[in-house]
Amino acid sequence: MSAGTSRKTNKIDEVFSVIKGKRKKNLIVYITAGYPDIRSTEKLVLEIDRAGADIIELGVPFSDPVADGPTIQESSQHALAAHVTLAGVFKLASRVRTKISAALVLMGYYNTILQYGLNKFAEDCAKNGIDGVIVPDLIPEEGGKLLKASGAQGIKVIFFLAPTSDDSRIRLVSKLSQGFIYCVTVAGITGARSALPDLNKYVNRIRRFTDKPLALGFGISTPGMLAKVLKHADAAIVGSAVIKVIKANIKKQNLPGIVGAFISRLRRGVPGERKTEKNGYHAQKN
Repeated sequence: MSAGTSRKTNKIDEVFSVIKGKRKKNLIVYITAGYPDIRSTEKLVLEIDRAGADIIELGVPFSDPVADGPTIQESSQHALAAHVTLAGVFKLASRVRTKISAALVLMGYYNTILQYGLNKFAEDCAKNGIDGVIVPDLIPEEGGKLLKASGAQGIKVIFFLAPTSDDSRIRLVSKLSQGFIYCVTVAGITGARSALPDLNKYVNRIRRFTDKPLALGFGISTPGMLAKVLKHADAAIVGSAVIKVIKANIKKQNLPGIVGAFISRLRRGVPGERKTEKNGYHAQKN
């Protein structure tokens, strides 16, 4: 796909489709590309998709991931030590794209994208089946160039909101964020937590400004937490808890199956599930 063209469809839009007047509830799963290695990541992506993830975030390793807690930082350092690059992540995405039904999103830091080149980055996202990008250290006020380059290729750019965001920031992100809005559940960095704060007031404040899908992330690690989040939001994002499962079983031959079983258990917190003998609990994908 060349610059200046756009895709007719984007899987993120499909994920947040409206069924019988209600937006479908979804599970978004983050893993660090290259942790524990690229070949294992490929197997993990296939298994996470099979277990019912609606969107899979591929984390691009970076030396100073300021938004991430120690769990994801460690996985990123591990991948960097194995020389995992953005180009390598694109190759990984290309290999899995036709084998999965989940949307694929890259999560990476802006310096990596700038060094790669904004137009080339957007073109390679489209070429390799990436549906959207999340850039934690890119504020919306400075996102114009990436929005332009990505928009030309039909790639969604997703921005963040936090409990500390004021009305002007909510209004701006509501206008600019594409596909969905990433709503941080707590102020601070990523990491699994034992409990979540009350989310009703926070989500309702954002809903005053937008009807775009809201995805809540940071701290979610159990089906009960997932269910709590999805009472208010359209999607729940799980990352550090998945990385912890990978780390705890990193030397086991059936690592993908163990992670897939964890995802299947998480899906029990998603409304509208059905149970199958093969996959356990998973979403009824469109």
